[in-house]
Amino acid sequence: MSTISPALLDDVTAVLRDAGRSDLVERLVASTEADMLTSKQAASLLGVASANTVKNWLEGGYFPGAFQTPGGHWRFPREEVEAVKMRMEDLRNRNRHGDLMPVGEDEDSVHPPLP
Repeated sequence: MSTISPALLDDVTAVLRDAGRSDLVERLVASTEADMLTSKQAASLLGVASANTVKNWLEGGYFPGAFQTPGGHWRFPREEVEAVKMRMEDLRNRNRHGDLMPVGEDEDSVHPPLP
């Protein structure tokens, strides 16, 4: 499922409220929140000890759909976090089998190097 931007979510919920469909607003917000992770949840899913590690990876471009809430907390799209996790697992498996490309080959041109 794609992540909806906070601005678009605000616009859609305003239209739904004006139309008297608070029930749909609640369902939309709940489903959107389920697709987003806090930095602590993202760290746990990725198997790293600190939420700051995830924030550092954010600065490295790993989570382009992440955004800050009005309170200043980061939210990370679950699908992006799971994609990074899968890449990390793939690289670990390839490393175990000695099947890693040298730095500078196609892998790095497609994705930024993993931390």
